[in-house]
Amino acid sequence: MNNHPAGDERDHHQYSQKKRKSTSSESMRSNNSRRRFCSNKNHDQEVKGSGVSTTLKLYDDPWKIKKTLTDSDLGILSRLLLAADVVKKQVLPMLGVDHARAAETEEGSPVRVWDMDTKTMHQLVLKRWSSSKSYVLIGKWNQDFVRRRELKKGDEIGFHWDPYNCAFNFCVLKRAMPLN
Repeated sequence: MNNHPAGDERDHHQYSQKKRKSTSSESMRSNNSRRRFCSNKNHDQEVKGSGVSTTLKLYDDPWKIKKTLTDSDLGILSRLLLAADVVKKQVLPMLGVDHARAAETEEGSPVRVWDMDTKTMHQLVLKRWSSSKSYVLIGKWNQDFVRRRELKKGDEIGFHWDPYNCAFNFCVLKRAMPLN
């Protein structure tokens, strides 16, 4: 047993150094195992079956439905033609079972559309167009959007579902370059 005060300090110092070394080596092993766990190779194998993506996205474009307008979207038939696959993936699931079913009928399903640019609400009807197996937004499409917003061939528009207001948000994303 050491009765000398300096001896106690030395023993304590040596004990602290050993403790610090073991702690830091344990920490290194722990960090290395974490690094291995997070490596892309292991990560891809683990995430593959879970349906969860951990890929960092710096921006998620809210405009899930985009369309560059054509002559037929702007014509006297007053309808906006939408691709069936887009509607089945981005629209019908948002409407709920009854409205999605109604969209498949001749009458269609009423949908509210909020024009984010002008802050106005509009009512359109979504229905399946049997002749082309596509979907159309009809009603006052021509009056409320084409004429009021002065939409032209080549303009890009976008829609996305707003779950809080149970409506589609609409925006003119890009205007076509004028032909001079």
